[in-house]
Amino acid sequence: MLKPNRLYPLFRRVLLVVLLCLLSQSQVIAGMGLDFNFGGADSSCTPDTPLVITPGPIASPVRITVLDAQSFLIADYARNWIYRVGLDGVPVRFFETDGSPLSVTFRPSRRITYYVGNDKDKTIDIYKSKRGELILRKKLFSKHGGVQALDMVYDARLRQLFVVDGLAREIKVLRRNGRLLKSFGGNMVLADPKGIAVDAVKGEVFVSDYGDSTVGIPASIKVFNLSGDLKRTITGNFSRPQGLWLTDSKIFVADNMLAQILEFDRDTDEMTTSYGCLGSSDGHLLLPMDVALDAAGLNLYVADNRNMRVTVLPLTESQ
Repeated sequence: MLKPNRLYPLFRRVLLVVLLCLLSQSQVIAGMGLDFNFGGADSSCTPDTPLVITPGPIASPVRITVLDAQSFLIADYARNWIYRVGLDGVPVRFFETDGSPLSVTFRPSRRITYYVGNDKDKTIDIYKSKRGELILRKKLFSKHGGVQALDMVYDARLRQLFVVDGLAREIKVLRRNGRLLKSFGGNMVLADPKGIAVDAVKGEVFVSDYGDSTVGIPASIKVFNLSGDLKRTITGNFSRPQGLWLTDSKIFVADNMLAQILEFDRDTDEMTTSYGCLGSSDGHLLLPMDVALDAAGLNLYVADNRNMRVTVLPLTESQ
């Protein structure tokens, strides 16, 4: 048994380890240019009863991508892994990345190609399967100044990869082989872009933009056509809009400082409802980074970063 005079130094060492772990997690988020100072109390709102996916090994979920009707891919920035999460709620290690994955998307084909935004090397890493194992095949932009792929989406109809580049503060459009096709949104058309969603049928590209309060540019959602021309700007009660999801009639936005998922009508650009509350208990969110709708169109899957989990929130009505 430890003597009383040895308990206090031991307690201090344990406390120091805990604080260092918390600081390390905060530095991961801060290193991505994200806000993380929330406080710990749950807000007074009462959310709908959620389904909360078992956190398991997930440490810092940043982007969520629909893989198929039964599963999602989660980019874990802190653990350098891409997780696959099924509808059973169990996260499973899918493949290890070469460092600090900011985003993940894929190109469907006989041999699926996976694209990962590598924040450590400032590259887009391409993974392909070989004998049942995913192998890193190529690093894009490694010799061209680098790219901070904060979000990516591959559109199979267009056969193009759309990338939010946090370094250049623009959207890069790549061919499926990785060759740069065009860029748009630069020259402060986009002040600080974060998330992206593409509707090839309607010819619209939605980009979440933090804005720049120092020069009076508010946070917003910018809507471009496929040529990269700005068509309109959606303003609202945004704080820090991040990941986006589109349906034919709705826009879903993960706002990490509001700790909510905001729903907008695509015809009117008006906000119709919100989901989630600030906090750490079931149904509450801390720094939600991304959102995706399940195949049934009934539940929103949220990359709930500071709670280190994926939270599932039911829609108020079928979409």
